[in-house]
Amino acid sequence: MFYVPFWTMVAVFISMAVAAAAIHKMTFVDSLVIVMVIALSMSSDMLFCKQFSMYYIVSQQYKGWYSFWSGLLVFPSLAIAFIKFAPRSRYAVALYVAVWSFSLTLFELLIVVPYKISVYPKWRIIPWSPIVYLLAFTLIYVYHKFLEKRIAAK
Repeated sequence: MFYVPFWTMVAVFISMAVAAAAIHKMTFVDSLVIVMVIALSMSSDMLFCKQFSMYYIVSQQYKGWYSFWSGLLVFPSLAIAFIKFAPRSRYAVALYVAVWSFSLTLFELLIVVPYKISVYPKWRIIPWSPIVYLLAFTLIYVYHKFLEKRIAAK
C-alpha cells in the first residue's frame, strides 16, 4: 500500500508548495482557493476514476486510498505553487497557464505513466489532459482574482 513513486511525487509537490508559500505569504483568499481545489479534485475524481473507471491511481485495489491523498495533497500543492507565482498581465497569464498545462502533460507522459503512478485504461492523455489542465488553471486563476476583488472590496 506504500508505493514509493507516488509518495515521492507527493513529497516533491508539497515541497514546491511550501517553497512557494515561503517566498510569497499565504493569504485568506489562497486558503479559500485551496478548499475549492480540494472539493473539485475529489468530486471530479469520484466521477472519472470511480464512476467511469477512466483511470486509477497506483492500483485498482487501492484506487480510493490514493485518489484521496491526491485530492488532498497533490492538487492543492500544485494550485499553491501555481497561484503564488501567477503574473498580473492577461497575456502573461495566458502563457503561464499554457506552460503549466504543457509541463504537467509532459510530466504525465514521462513520469506518471512509466512509473505507474496513474494507470489509464480509458483516459487518453492527449488530448484530454491538456484540456483539463487549461480549464482547471484558468478556473483557479479567475476564482482567485474574483475572491481578491470581492474580499478587498469589503
